[in-house]
Amino acid sequence: MAAESGMGIHSLWGLSPAMDLLQLVPSAVADDLDAGATISILVAQPGDIRHLLCSISRRRRRPGVGALHFYLIEQPVEVLARHLLLLQIATDWELPIRQRANLFLEAFGNSLLQERTEAYVAALGRELVELACNGQGALEEIVDLSLIKYRDRDSLVDTFHSWAPSNPFDVEDLRDHRLRAHYGQRYDHRTNLGDWDYQMRIKPTGATVIHPKLYKGWRNTGVAFEFGEQIYDQPNRTHGSYVEGVMKKGKDKGIKKEIRGYWIDIVNSPYVSLGVDCETSHDEFAEGLFEVQNKGTGTEQNRHHCVEVAVYNMLAFLWEIETGAPYSMSKAHDIYSGLGEDASDLTNTQAAESDGAAAAAEGGESLRPTTEDDRRQQALVRARCIVQTFENVKVFPMKGGVDGLLAKKQFHGLFDVVSLSAGAAHHLGNDDFNSILKPNAAVVVEAAKFAVMLNKEQEAEYDSRISDMAEARGLRRVDLAGAERPAMFTFDRQA
Repeated sequence: MAAESGMGIHSLWGLSPAMDLLQLVPSAVADDLDAGATISILVAQPGDIRHLLCSISRRRRRPGVGALHFYLIEQPVEVLARHLLLLQIATDWELPIRQRANLFLEAFGNSLLQERTEAYVAALGRELVELACNGQGALEEIVDLSLIKYRDRDSLVDTFHSWAPSNPFDVEDLRDHRLRAHYGQRYDHRTNLGDWDYQMRIKPTGATVIHPKLYKGWRNTGVAFEFGEQIYDQPNRTHGSYVEGVMKKGKDKGIKKEIRGYWIDIVNSPYVSLGVDCETSHDEFAEGLFEVQNKGTGTEQNRHHCVEVAVYNMLAFLWEIETGAPYSMSKAHDIYSGLGEDASDLTNTQAAESDGAAAAAEGGESLRPTTEDDRRQQALVRARCIVQTFENVKVFPMKGGVDGLLAKKQFHGLFDVVSLSAGAAHHLGNDDFNSILKPNAAVVVEAAKFAVMLNKEQEAEYDSRISDMAEARGLRRVDLAGAERPAMFTFDRQA
């Protein structure tokens, strides 16, 4: 089984946990934040928006930051479209945090959706058409499409339209074709092969919070996040994309065409992006999410699993976006307890003021809306907080690769932080890579720790290659938290 047949052509999630990229802002820049410095961050081919959500949600911890600009670059336009969808879900202030977190994860990691989620995605797609065509909509103050060519905007619009339920997309059949191509003659033993990958590649990383049953279930069905007794039977059209292929039969045999299909990862799960790690410094109960029971008995078992951790992370991001205060559980092992007595609603109106945000978070107070006016008032409070968090934040989606930026003067010396996914890591080998960096800039590169299809030798070779390219660029390795096997390599540029 080749790595390419499993990892696919387009990435819709990453191989590393979410990272607060603002923590990498060079100290020389951080010292000047009181002057309202603009921080420019390049996020190259991340597959999802986890780094953006994590960084934006924690920006109030650095009050001196002036403008915060994220340059989000991807090759397939369908992936860019999905980024915008997920960003709009995260900022849909009409929805309570709990519902929004679950919706986000469902649209993010499931190939099959609930019927109501399918309709919700289609509705947001129609709204995003307005953003692409007229610059209007919920994201108009956040997203700047000026760096996207008009023909690519047209492709964005086509992608948004393709999410309508009227457009056929047999995701189960398409996914089964991918599985059969990947496993070949061993297709009937795919569950056992999934278990082998889990035992040999996932478990040794220490990410046992990914439960083997969940991982193998996702490998077979494409459904990663299930909540309650819901039915997931509608296709997630955001998992579809086009690649160039050669027709093998029919009147167009031998002709190259763009073919829509299911070209995403079927071996590396979406759990890594949001479900294997979380911040523990602001929540005394957070470490309990990784509690292992029956240690030393040979029957060790995690008390919680990756879906719960992913929900916790989404709650934490959304809570801090809306209140300015870190999220914390009020009860051990209850990920929703930090939302207050009524976990479907947010805190009372005091959360609108930054001075009262921390108190609201610590007290876990909640105000149950009793009338339509109350519900509208709470929605306005949430919206006001979101606006405050996103003030002077701009996201610049771009289609293409990092090599295209190196040739343009407008990007020379622009970036304080550059984040390269495993799919973009090779750009570090370009002799002109440093041209887009500011003096003292930080560069973070995705490691191969969670790449299921690589064996130990291949992982070591990849890691060594990253180190060699960084050294050739004059970048210095910076160890974070003393991790022996980091999920991300961090370097800084010495001016």
